[in-house]
Amino acid sequence: MERKLYQVKTLEEAKALAVEDFGLNETELTFTVVNEKKGFLGFGRRIEVEVVVSVDGIEKGKEYLQKILDNNCVRGFIEKKVRGNHVSFNIEAGDFNGYLIGKNARNLVSLQLLVAIIINNYYSTDNMKTVMVDVGGYKKRREHNLERMAIQYGKQVARTKQKIQLNHLNAYERKIIHNKLANWKDVKTYSIGDEPYRNLVIEPKK
Repeated sequence: MERKLYQVKTLEEAKALAVEDFGLNETELTFTVVNEKKGFLGFGRRIEVEVVVSVDGIEKGKEYLQKILDNNCVRGFIEKKVRGNHVSFNIEAGDFNGYLIGKNARNLVSLQLLVAIIINNYYSTDNMKTVMVDVGGYKKRREHNLERMAIQYGKQVARTKQKIQLNHLNAYERKIIHNKLANWKDVKTYSIGDEPYRNLVIEPKK
């Protein structure tokens, strides 16, 4: 849980500084005066205030996902798993799963990006969370299919000595293929172009 100490004259000063530093609402912070120096004849009074983030950032991320479902009148269940600094959510929304995933998983990618921003707003730089959002186990199935595709195309390039360019893959999907072929001795992978038209190339090593 993130915390900071402030040397200030008043508690209100500490509150104003903390709200600006943390980028959170005052209600999401807890303020405790841990030391006080009264000064001489009332002058030079200083206090030390400990400020602690009092809300669970991971729960805030889950609440955001639930709000997305509620605002779109979608009935769904959100499963949360936390292992160390790795946080994953899987949404099961039946017939609405496809809507949440979107074309080329664009909606799903956006959901994950937004939830990661919301969650990590509550943690310090050295305690950032790695966040994954899935819908109906789509990413697991997609990852399996992409790994199979990487092996298939890798073998083809190694056999024919002709490079292959794969289009319409997002950054997450390209990374899966890069990783799968990273240790191959006879092929290499790299990306070309700019988002959203960035493509992946598999070509033989010379």
